[in-house]
Amino acid sequence: MTAFAPVAEPLDPAARPLNGPVIAVVTPETGAERAPPAAPTARAEAISRVQRCFAQLGYYKGPIDGKANDDTWTAHWYFKNDHGLKAYGDFLADAVQKKLRELCKEEVAAAPEPESAAEPEPATEPEPVTEPEAAQAAESEPAPAAAPEPLQATEPQTQAAEPEPLAEPMAEPDVQTNEEQVTVALAPAAEPQPAAEEEPVEPPPLARIDTDCLPEDLIGHLRAAHGDSVRARACTPGCLPSPAGLSQAQLDDLQARFGVAWCRDCVQIEGHLSLPDIWRIEGAGDFELCAMPPRHLPRPGIGNGNVAKSFTRIRELYREQTPAAEDQALIAVIIGNGTYDKLPPAETAANDAGAMYFFLTEHLGHRQDNIIDVRNARKADLERLFGPVPGSDGELARLVRAQPNAKVIVYYSGHGGTNSDHSETYLLPADAEPYREELSGYPLSTLYANLAALKAKSVLVLLESEYGRDHGAYVLPPNLPETTNSAVPQAPYTNVTVLSATDRGQRKLIDTSYDVGLFTRYLIEGLAGAADLYPVGNGDGMVDSAESFVYAAAMVRLAARKTFGLLQQPVYSSGATPVLSGAVAAKPN
Repeated sequence: MTAFAPVAEPLDPAARPLNGPVIAVVTPETGAERAPPAAPTARAEAISRVQRCFAQLGYYKGPIDGKANDDTWTAHWYFKNDHGLKAYGDFLADAVQKKLRELCKEEVAAAPEPESAAEPEPATEPEPVTEPEAAQAAESEPAPAAAPEPLQATEPQTQAAEPEPLAEPMAEPDVQTNEEQVTVALAPAAEPQPAAEEEPVEPPPLARIDTDCLPEDLIGHLRAAHGDSVRARACTPGCLPSPAGLSQAQLDDLQARFGVAWCRDCVQIEGHLSLPDIWRIEGAGDFELCAMPPRHLPRPGIGNGNVAKSFTRIRELYREQTPAAEDQALIAVIIGNGTYDKLPPAETAANDAGAMYFFLTEHLGHRQDNIIDVRNARKADLERLFGPVPGSDGELARLVRAQPNAKVIVYYSGHGGTNSDHSETYLLPADAEPYREELSGYPLSTLYANLAALKAKSVLVLLESEYGRDHGAYVLPPNLPETTNSAVPQAPYTNVTVLSATDRGQRKLIDTSYDVGLFTRYLIEGLAGAADLYPVGNGDGMVDSAESFVYAAAMVRLAARKTFGLLQQPVYSSGATPVLSGAVAAKPN
């Protein structure tokens, strides 16, 4: 369990292991780089500009108060690490300020403008400053009849006070300056017009679950949760390109056994494009693209050397939405098993777990000291957390007992497995033995039984995993289910909801835009508000488990098929429909 203790100096997040105690560390560069505050007001303005820029970039959510608070220093730590400025401990250092000016041009450049903007007003034309006196003069001295003509040509809707300078002897110069004043004065009057045009009465639908249709089985999930009020229509089933090297007899057999529809008329491409790029090309050309996978497809994203911390970039999916208020009753367990002693690595597990940690703490209202965060958990760690056998207690149970009405989230990213007779599925700890799941794996049936026994208001289990016997670097197109036992409970639990990324041994795919699991990407996007939009959601400002699953499942299926030419089908089990996030700002992309 992690917790933050108050420290005298700003807390460096790198000093806190995600699964260990808090260590207060003063960065070595503090003090030397900090600019001395020449004047308190100037420093406060500079800090406010930095806070506004950090907020614009998604690093800061605190008040814009010009005070170097802990949130500001924490935002600076993440910012400097993301932008190659690790050597600079002060956000007012010249190099940091230069980078902020590059990234937040409007925000940083806007600060000096009020001072300079106040000076030109008296400098441009001192005469028209005394408008009340000019108005009195206009009433007592009638203006010449010929003078108003150029004013009417510029704009007939001028006030009576503005022509008064024309009554003075210097007619020619005054007319010119008055025309300039009239055009300047009238310029703001034209601005409200585009503002009025900018107010759409009805918000557009979510950016492409394409159109207003969903797969028929997903509509069934929504109707089971929301009744006949669900208005989405059923899509025609999508097709897959036929894998290379398979005969027509083999293709017909797969179609008969698994219901796969093979594409007969599409523009074939090799490799893969992102889903938005595919939609853009298809929309422009009025045809369908299909990615042609080879007979053995290297898992997308493997070996690409991209070690960028995607959880800083995945903030794009939710930083514009209004975050939920902090809730003491929210408890979470996050497990990221990326490195294994005797199995291939789980490529995105570290990024997945990091992205989920920041999403829960930054957006869904989770307190950091209510999150048990573990990396590369061994079997003893899983037994300590959830209990070694059905009916036993673990650390999570003790935490829930201390918090009445707890709402629990358990997130796992890493390998899963199935035993040889397909009777049990497992989470595979970092010390798992290949093909020895019965001895070295943690049974999902034990996990579900012990979670159901918790005295919690609700339990949500999110599994970014796969449960086949093979964990190698290749996917066999079209990525059909290889086992018979599903990862979700055979019978739904009343208080436990399970969402799993894959079905019966399918390989999970990677979202190459964010370097996280495809399922995790759309899960975060849905919980941030997208799942409340038509055709999935009902627009009530809440995201429940059915909406979250249907959104993630629809988008994962679509992205897997269109981007890679493969199948990936998330699965779901729930005896109820708990609300997972509330008061979301449902905003289309």
